[in-house]
Amino acid sequence: MSTLEDRYRRLLALYPAAHREAHGPEMLSVLMSTARPGRNRPSPAETADLVLGAARIRRRHATSGISASPWTDALAITGFLATLLLLAEAARFVVNIPQLAQLSADRGPMLEYGLVYDFGTGPYWLAWTAIAVLAWRGLRRPATVAACAVTAVHTVLAVYGTALPHDPGASVGASLAGPPLPLALLATASLLASPGPRHGARLLGRARITAAAALAGILVALTSLPLFTLAFQGDLGSPYAHPGRISAFPQIWNALGFAAVIASAVLAAVALARTREGRRAFALVAPNVAPFVMPFTIFSTSAGDAVTLPNLLAKCLIGFAVTMLCVRLAELPSRNRTARERTAA
Repeated sequence: MSTLEDRYRRLLALYPAAHREAHGPEMLSVLMSTARPGRNRPSPAETADLVLGAARIRRRHATSGISASPWTDALAITGFLATLLLLAEAARFVVNIPQLAQLSADRGPMLEYGLVYDFGTGPYWLAWTAIAVLAWRGLRRPATVAACAVTAVHTVLAVYGTALPHDPGASVGASLAGPPLPLALLATASLLASPGPRHGARLLGRARITAAAALAGILVALTSLPLFTLAFQGDLGSPYAHPGRISAFPQIWNALGFAAVIASAVLAAVALARTREGRRAFALVAPNVAPFVMPFTIFSTSAGDAVTLPNLLAKCLIGFAVTMLCVRLAELPSRNRTARERTAA
């Protein structure tokens, strides 16, 4: 085998196995016949063309739902769950509006800053609500384009808000550098590289969708200002009207919210552990939310205001690696059993 043919075969290995089986020999023959004599490596243009072609075909397979990889369906399930959590955050923003308005009004000469800090993320939540509606109605292309645009702006704002926290308006970017950032990235990736959140919802089924929506609603309630204010001072007036009690009660309330998040994570793990796709979906979702469990309190417009992006990325990658290790260990007995059955056959 010539060096050139060997390198062509390596590039063709990027294509899905079914495509290689059907078209691989023909593609290799064409490449070898059109190559100039004496060459021992593909040209940069040929390399780019083959790599992009493989990416296009893999994406087509993934978005059409015909891919044999469990990761495609896992990403679809992840996209649905990430979109649901983004909508839950949007609902929390809407529920908090009356109390946030009172807090902004109480700032007096700092009113303009208060409006930006408390309501600056409003357009973002409105945008993701529109994206979710488009995706659910089957308008895949506009939903994908909108998600890519919103997530790109989101990423820029998050970098700006965390890198320059004292600049005007940086609080908006910093607040979006919490859970919304990895969730938005996952939801966008699902629209780009899987059959989409709608397909993920079909894989989950009505019972698990209902349970997920109920858990999201409980988390929204436990992290909302109105319920906190009602429990803290017995009315829905201005929050923190009794500063003498502010130091003790929120600790109890945050402990309750923390317990609810942990319980939700355990229930999600149990519900998703039944299938290969579900286990991988949990591996994708869990690490992106876990870094924000502890700072998930009612004191910020979006959990995790003081987040550095490198630290966030490191935590998510480590969390994913640890979760996938657990998934692989859990699947090891069944994989060994399947291998023994094939050997015996």
